[in-house]
Amino acid sequence: MWLDLKAEQRPPDLQAGQSILVVDQTLTSTGWNPAPVDPARNFEQQLAGNQLSSLASCSGTGVGYCRYDYQRSNKRLVVVTVPASQPDEAGRVARWWMESTTLNPAH
Repeated sequence: MWLDLKAEQRPPDLQAGQSILVVDQTLTSTGWNPAPVDPARNFEQQLAGNQLSSLASCSGTGVGYCRYDYQRSNKRLVVVTVPASQPDEAGRVARWWMESTTLNPAH
């Protein structure tokens, strides 16, 4: 068995405007695990319009951004959504990025 390390370093192929429900299903089926630092509070789940375990937080003001955190190996994937036009669609992906979860002792 061999691994494509380059693929492991790239963010998943997400698209702005995708439903977070679809994205969550795709990510979890490809080895990304929900990994928020703290569980979301009830009001954040209401703002997000879902009960996804990857929900990390939601802004209570302004546009209504919500953050979802996932982890695979030593990489964290952060997905930020904005509210969808229809409440039953949950949020729509606005942007995403990857972070390393390893600590650099030199800093």
